[in-house]
Amino acid sequence: MSVYNIFGSAIFLVISLIACLSLLFSNGVLLGSMMLSLNDWWLFDSLSFYLVCLVVFLGVYSLYSNNSYLSSQTKIYLGLSLFFSSACFCVNHAVLFWCFYELSMLPLLYLIFKDSPYSERFIAGWYFSVYLIVTSLPLILMLLYISEANGSFYFSDWGYNNVHLSILLLLSFVFFTKVPLSPFHTWLPIVHAEATSIVSIFLSGYIMKLGLLGVYRCCSYIFTSGFYGYLFFCCVLSVFFLITASGELDGKRWLAFLSLSHIVIPFLSFFVASWQSISLSFIFCLGHGLSAGLVFGSLWLFYDSTNSRNWVLLKTGVSGVIIMLFFVMAMLSLCSFPPTMQFFSEVNLLKESTLSWVLLVFWSLYLFFGGLVPMAFCGHTLIRNESVETSGYNLSCFVFYFFYLSIWCYLGVFVI
Repeated sequence: MSVYNIFGSAIFLVISLIACLSLLFSNGVLLGSMMLSLNDWWLFDSLSFYLVCLVVFLGVYSLYSNNSYLSSQTKIYLGLSLFFSSACFCVNHAVLFWCFYELSMLPLLYLIFKDSPYSERFIAGWYFSVYLIVTSLPLILMLLYISEANGSFYFSDWGYNNVHLSILLLLSFVFFTKVPLSPFHTWLPIVHAEATSIVSIFLSGYIMKLGLLGVYRCCSYIFTSGFYGYLFFCCVLSVFFLITASGELDGKRWLAFLSLSHIVIPFLSFFVASWQSISLSFIFCLGHGLSAGLVFGSLWLFYDSTNSRNWVLLKTGVSGVIIMLFFVMAMLSLCSFPPTMQFFSEVNLLKESTLSWVLLVFWSLYLFFGGLVPMAFCGHTLIRNESVETSGYNLSCFVFYFFYLSIWCYLGVFVI
C-alpha cells in the first residue's frame, strides 16, 4: 500500500466532508420545513439535499475506490447515471423530471447486458427493460395531463383540486413499480442476481429511491385513510420478505429481499410522519443506501477471494481483523444498529406510530426479524471460518471504500 494511496484517500475524504458541510450551512440546517427555489426550473429541499448526498457519497466513493476494477467505458456510464439522478432529485419541471428519471436508469440497464458475467443476464436485462418501457409512456402522459390541468409544468405550482383522484392513484402505482413496492417487486431480486456488484450497489443505493422521489413530488397528498389497505398489504409482505431472505443462500438475492423489506419504511413515513418530520423518510433513505453499499461492497470482496456467491462458501473470505471488523459493521448497519441513520429514523417513526396497534404489531415483527436475519448470517459467517490470506486479490481499495461509507453510515447523522 503506497503512501500516495493513503494520503490521497485521506485528502479526498476531508475535501468531501468540507464540501458537504459548506453545502449544509449555506442552505440552512433545517431543510425539512423549507424549500429553496433556485429558479423556476430547480428547487432544493430536504429530499434533494439528503439524496444528492447519497449519490455523492455512494457513487463517487464507489468509482474512486474501485477505479482499478472498472473499465473507462463502464465509469462513463456509471457517471452518467449519477449525474442524471442528481439532476432528477433537484429538478422542478415535470418533463425534465421524466427525462432525467429515465436517463438515470438506462446506463445501468446497458451495463447489465454489457458487463455482467452471469448466464442469465439477458433475461434479467429484458425483465428490467420491460418494467421501464411499460411504465415510461404512461408516466409522461400523466405528467403532461396534470401539468395541463394545473396550467404549469412546475411541481411547486401544482395543486390537486383539478386532477381526478384516479389519475393520481394510477400515477402513484407507476412510481411503486420503480421503488419497487409489492406486488411489483419481482424484478429486483432477478436483476440483482445477474448484475455486476457495482451496478447492484447503485440499484439498491439510489435507484430504488427514485420511485419515492416521484411519489413525494407528484402525488404525496393522496396518502389518506383510503390508502391504508395497500399500506397494510405492503407491511405484511415486508415481514415475509425478511423471512424469505433467511432461506436465501445467494448473497445478492438475500440482500435484495432485505432491501424490499426496508424500503417499506419510507413509504410508511408518508402516512405517520407530520410534514415537519417528513425528512425522517429521506434520512432513512440516505442511511439505507450507505448500508447497502457497505454490504454489497463486502460481498464484492468475498466474490473476488472465494469465487462464489453462496453464503456457505463466502464465509471463507472473512479473514483478518480489518475485513472481519468491516463485515460486522456492514451487517450491523442492516440491523439499524445505533448510531446509524436508520436507527434514529425508525425510533422517531415508531414514536409517531403509537396511535395504531396494527402499526405497533408491524414494528414488533419488522424490528425482530430485521435484526435476527442479518445477525444470524453474520454469526454463521464468523463461526469456524477459514483463512484465505494467501489468495491474490487487491484489498486496499475495498478498505478505503469501507472506511468512507462506515464513517457516514454511523456518524453522518451527527453532521446532517
